[in-house]
Amino acid sequence: MKDLFASLYEWFGLIPLYSTDMGDMLRGFDVTCTDYINTPWYLYIGWIMVGVTAFVYALQYHIIDSARWNKKQHWWLFALVIVLINFIAAFSISFNEMKAGDYCKDLHPTTADCLGFGLSNAIWSLLLFVLITSIPFIRKASTNCRHTTFWKP
Repeated sequence: MKDLFASLYEWFGLIPLYSTDMGDMLRGFDVTCTDYINTPWYLYIGWIMVGVTAFVYALQYHIIDSARWNKKQHWWLFALVIVLINFIAAFSISFNEMKAGDYCKDLHPTTADCLGFGLSNAIWSLLLFVLITSIPFIRKASTNCRHTTFWKP
């Protein structure tokens, strides 16, 4: 699972928004520079992203589920909340880990790397929200918001 989240955040090696040093730090490269036995941040941040996105989806479509909250601007409001929470989570965790220095000293992650990782997490959370809200059978349990999607708000 760690490799799945790592490949997603690194955009399958095509256009990573941060350096490979940051990627190694997030994979858990330890202080002795010998193995990936430190905290696997890719895995934890990936599950945080999935959890936050699923919770906000459930909040809009199943908990609030109001006729007043089924318009396209409300979908975008919830999407903005998801993007902001996931950006802040990824940036703050990676930045705090970088400042703590609990990784191989041969790696040189920067604040720009943390920003790039936060942006990558935010984009993937938005894509996941679009995917979840586009699947019709998941939204059928919603009374008022079942027709509110990215494609047809």
